[in-house]
Amino acid sequence: MSLQLILGSAGSGKSYDLYQYMIRHSIEEPEKRHFLLVPEQFTMQTQKTIAAIHPRHSTASLDIVSFERLAYRVFEELGFRNYTLLDDMGKSMILRKVAQEREQEFHLFRKNLKKPGFITQLKSMLSEFYQYGVGLEQLKMVSGQMEGRPLLKYKLEDLSVAYEGFAEKLSADAITAEEVLIRLCEMAQGSRLLKGSVMALDGFTGFTPVQNKLLGEL
Repeated sequence: MSLQLILGSAGSGKSYDLYQYMIRHSIEEPEKRHFLLVPEQFTMQTQKTIAAIHPRHSTASLDIVSFERLAYRVFEELGFRNYTLLDDMGKSMILRKVAQEREQEFHLFRKNLKKPGFITQLKSMLSEFYQYGVGLEQLKMVSGQMEGRPLLKYKLEDLSVAYEGFAEKLSADAITAEEVLIRLCEMAQGSRLLKGSVMALDGFTGFTPVQNKLLGEL
């Protein structure tokens, strides 16, 4: 099946038409897997809506999942389950350890490392790097191009120190929530669960670069 788009203004019934199409298609071709991808916060409401309009009042023939839930389905299928998902508290603990051990390597950040909330801000920045596919080498390359802007250069170098220290501290069986989709990108082609499936997306206002890469794989 080729890519299809349902276009229209807000409130014109795009989601309803999509749901009806997916319900009808999943009933007519039950041998295929049907996935409706929605943002994590909309999964429960979408399940309720689908069940209400489904002729059998069920979602058994249609999987309503977020990107992350889809990843866990594939991980389970391919046996990738022996890992620890690092939550925000775990990330903050690692960054505090990095701040203690590599304090002298920081420039601008050194005086702020022990201030309340700074580690949380640093954690949020690293999370965005993972989400938007910004790697350590890319960060170092950009900092090397900032000779005429010393303040920005030092900030980028400090972020590189934090990034590198964080990556080194991660155990081999631990991944961050932001890395889940990166792993799914690497494993998608080997999934029989995804092969030949029908997928629809609804409710997104945009995609991160990692999500775009995953959509390319799908």
